[in-house]
Amino acid sequence: MKLQFKPVYLASIAIMAIGCTKEVTENDTSEISEVPTELRAAASSFYTPPGQNVRANKKNLVTDYGVNHNDQNDDSSKLNLAIKDLSDTGGILTLPKGKYYLTKIRMRSNVHLEIEKGTVIYPTKGLTPAKNHRIFDFASKTEEKIENASIVGKGGKFIVDLRGNSSKNQIVADVGNVTNFKISNFTIKDEKTIFASILVSFTDKAGNAWPHKGIIENIDQANAHTGYGLIQAYAADNILFNNLSCKGGVTLRLETDNLAMKTAKKGGVRDIFATKIKNTNGLTPVMFSPHFMENGKVTIDDVTAIGCAYAVRVEHGFIEIFDKGNRASADAFKNYIEGILGAGSVEVVYKRNNGRTWAARIANDFNEAAYNHSNPAVSGIKPGKFATSKVTNVKATYKGTGAKLKQAFLSYLPCSERSKVCRPGPDGFEYNGPSLGVTIDNTKRDNSLGNYNVNVSTSSVQGFPNNYVLNVKYNTPKVCNQNLGSITSCN
Repeated sequence: MKLQFKPVYLASIAIMAIGCTKEVTENDTSEISEVPTELRAAASSFYTPPGQNVRANKKNLVTDYGVNHNDQNDDSSKLNLAIKDLSDTGGILTLPKGKYYLTKIRMRSNVHLEIEKGTVIYPTKGLTPAKNHRIFDFASKTEEKIENASIVGKGGKFIVDLRGNSSKNQIVADVGNVTNFKISNFTIKDEKTIFASILVSFTDKAGNAWPHKGIIENIDQANAHTGYGLIQAYAADNILFNNLSCKGGVTLRLETDNLAMKTAKKGGVRDIFATKIKNTNGLTPVMFSPHFMENGKVTIDDVTAIGCAYAVRVEHGFIEIFDKGNRASADAFKNYIEGILGAGSVEVVYKRNNGRTWAARIANDFNEAAYNHSNPAVSGIKPGKFATSKVTNVKATYKGTGAKLKQAFLSYLPCSERSKVCRPGPDGFEYNGPSLGVTIDNTKRDNSLGNYNVNVSTSSVQGFPNNYVLNVKYNTPKVCNQNLGSITSCN
């Protein structure tokens, strides 16, 4: 049965049927019954909470496992032991209010963590700076698949504090080969760590080894890195994202660029639903960027951008070619590729593979020429897309400063406003300045290679100057070609 999700009903799914504000058990249908029958079925498909037999088996990390929740010692081994003990029969593990220092926490099937309101979780002290570190791991790096697992704030939000650690390579939760999961009810205090805090991951294991059937909701994050943010989804089926807020970066980044998926030819996202997605002083609340993956439908309602570049950003799918010749500069690699495909065929060259390799992104107009080219240096990778998707009830509020801007966005800012822009760092990765508009959509919307339709409807636009281009499309003329060298550093 094909379901038609209206905005008010989608919000009802998240608020009433899933239980944002109260615990919903398998027998609690008092509010779910108010939702229409077809949506009630869809709501239950996101997540099934633990049954009474699981809920009856409860442990306490402090009293049952001797964890001192007032010191700064690493508590990871005791928490992993408790999770392993409970996994045999299933159960609820409570973390009483206090301080915990954690890394490499391995979630297991049928174990549900309830973390009391006001609890603070820190990454373990002294982590190796050059390595990537996960606090919670839902079978992203572990061997086996897991089912029925959750981490939920009990009685209110707990806190994950990433500040002051020796490593900036921090991931709060990496969600991998798991079915039926929930992550809910906490605040992240960030300091521009260099991953999205929650990864919805492709694991490169046999089968469809990525997240299925889950909810991620009631989470807010402060001081996110512009290139990352709260959530990045690489691979997922049937996931609900609800009531998510971020300051800086991107709140919900549907950017399917895991390089392992290119080799495996599988992954990507399908049947994604989201509601109440907000960003303040960032890049955008919602971003679509398929890279090389063919993704399914995404349905989003209630998006709020306050002082952001845009409320919704849509990027075309593209071929990205890596420099096997290890050339000395970006210009050298650009000239090599344009020597094959022609002038203007390279949209941008930048570092990938943790800064080790030049990558050239092929411009939208050259996607088909590259894909079908006889030269194996540029051919054979099909640009990705999303199935026709929609974003409704979009609200954008202008602020004259504080938005995070990509260099490519600046040509849509009137030259008379360029004095409002400054450069926070030396590399030009980002700029700070005024909000630019409601949407930027770089797809042709003609279903050619790398192009697709995201239909956006706006409910509120406040404060933007009259000469701003609020909705930038593929063929929107640039309004300012002023040299970027005049932009000064931020104070």
